[in-house]
Formats: sequence, structure tokens, C-alpha cells
Amino acid sequence: MHYGGAELPLRLANGVELHTRPIAARATAAVALWWHAGRLHESPDEVGAAHLLEHLVCEALPAAALARWGGAVNGQSGREWTVWHALLPAAAAPDFLRTLVWALRAPLPPDAHVQRESRVLAAEIGAATARDHWEHGALRACFGAHPLARPLAVLPDLDLAGLTAFRARLLTGPRLRVTAAGGLDPDALAAAIRPLEELPASRAAEPAAPALPIQPCYQRRSAAGALWLLPFALTEAAAVAELALLLADPLVGELPRQLRNAAEPLYGLHCELEFCAGIGLWWLRIDAGRVAAVLEAGIEQRIATGFTAAELARVRALRHARQILEGEDLLGQLEVLAGARPAPPTRSASAATLARVLATCWQRRCRVLGD
Repeated sequence: MHYGGAELPLRLANGVELHTRPIAARATAAVALWWHAGRLHESPDEVGAAHLLEHLVCEALPAAALARWGGAVNGQSGREWTVWHALLPAAAAPDFLRTLVWALRAPLPPDAHVQRESRVLAAEIGAATARDHWEHGALRACFGAHPLARPLAVLPDLDLAGLTAFRARLLTGPRLRVTAAGGLDPDALAAAIRPLEELPASRAAEPAAPALPIQPCYQRRSAAGALWLLPFALTEAAAVAELALLLADPLVGELPRQLRNAAEPLYGLHCELEFCAGIGLWWLRIDAGRVAAVLEAGIEQRIATGFTAAELARVRALRHARQILEGEDLLGQLEVLAGARPAPPTRSASAATLARVLATCWQRRCRVLGD
């Protein structure tokens, strides 16, 4: 049964969705299985469950199959989503998806294996701990006890029974989305996910979206660097995406140039947009707190003076070029297809809109300042 053309979703009876973007003449395909389960959804006795299950599913994939697919298979677990994805020869996409569906639903290994994999996670978590401490402080200051503010770099603290209960509660049809782009046979992918139709169609309650802050907050850390969190509403996402280019793009953004030209020059401004719990998070991070005032003065100057026509033209040209390049990035398309990130804006915001949104986001900022 052929269910439609590019980007038209197939929805199974229990709510599982398949979103495809077939691209003719591509010999490769990117495929991902998205599970709407992450740190946000863990109860106090399920700490680390989503991350641990992400690892166990990867471990269950047969080595011979990984070789056939080319080895470019990975998984991630975050605040709101757990995802397994692959970039592989297009003809192998149905086999990968069929095997991944099996691994997701397979019986969990014995408790000793679960505990061993928990110890394996310690090295991975250790590498992410420093960044997570910065972000956790900002999120707690902005959102208090909301689940969005939970730390990410946590060691799993549950046994096989707890892991089984977490999966049984959240592994349901409405929480699963499959996305694929490239040289696809959509009908073959649809057949590969049919076993997921056996999952329940129940919908677990979601945490309410947190209220956006209405005033700035400030924190200190005894570590080198500085971080700013600027929360924003999803209705502001298109403008924030343009502001991130205007201000923080490493080559054409205004702030990196100002930091390099400061009395104590700094190379490296890290900028990231994250979407979670129905809101957006705009992160800015530098490795030396001594130049934090330079960054803040640069943003406040832009709020006061706005943006010139030349600057807007430059960022529109950059965005147009990026969209062409992103059209070639098969893996990069999957997040938008899944609805885990808004689609790139198709129209540019006006200078007045950009200045207004920047001022609004800056009023909500949380700064964590280190040494």
C-alpha cells in the first residue's frame, strides 16, 4: 500500500508515525527512530532510565548487521527525546529499521548485564559533567523544580525491574516517530515498522510547559567561563534563529568579532538553540568569565541601536546558503521531520521584530558567571 509522497506521514492505528522525505537518485539514506522519553519523563526512582535503555538497544543490534549498514549507527538520549539513527546505503534502510524495531521491543537482558552497562555509562557521563553543571544551574534558576531543570549527566540508579517498568509505561504508539530521508522506498519502511502497531495506544501525561522568566537572574560558579540562558517562546523561534546568526555565528556574527578585539582577546563563543518542554532555550557560552562584560555590552548595544540593512542582507544570504547545504545533510533533516525542532524560517523577520525579540529574551536571561 503506497501511502503518499514526500513528507506525508503514515500513522499506524496506535499512533506511531512515519515521516519520509524521498530524494530521487540518492544512494544513501538517513533513518531515525524517535522515542518521546527522556530525563523529563523519569520519576525519582527512574533516574537515568532513558539513557540506559538507549545504550541497551544499541547493544542489542547484531554486529553482522552493523557491518552491512556501514557502521554509522548511533543513539542519543536527552531532556525530552531518545533517538537511534543511522546513515547507511539506501537499500539497507528497511533492514536497519526492522532490526531496530526488534531491538527496542526485545526482552531486556539480565540484571547483571544492566548493571554492567550502567558502569559503562560512567565514562560517558564524566565527560559531560562540567557542561551539565553550568546548564543545570541556569535551568534551576529559571524554572525551579520543573522537570526541565533536572541534570542530564546522571548515573542510572535503578535495577531491571525499574527499567522494565519505565519502558512499559512510556513505550507506546503515540510516543514513537520514525523519520527517513534520502533514496527511500517508503512502502518498505512502512512494512518494517508494522510490529510497532502491537504497542499500546495509551498517552502518558506530559509535564506542563514551564512559565518563561520575567526578569534576569544571576549565579556564580567557581570555575572558568560564563554561560547565558535566554529562554524563548516557540512563536519567537524564527526570530531567535536569525538573531543567533546575526550575533553569534563564528564567521559573520558580531559578538565573536567583538570578543576577538577585546582588550583581553577571546576566541570561541559557543551558541546553541535547544527545544524542550514546549519552549526554546538559547545558550551562549564562553570559556573565560573575564570578558563576559564585552558580550553583554555587545548585546545591549544591539538592543539600543537595532540592526542595519546591510547586516540583515548578510544574514539572509547566509541563511539561504545554509538551507541549500542542509538540504544535502540527510541526518540533519530528521530532527525537523520528527517535530523535535521547528523547521528553518522561510521568511526573514524585520529589523524591528529582531530588536524586540532580542530585548525580550535578554530580559529573561540567566547568567552563570565563573572565574
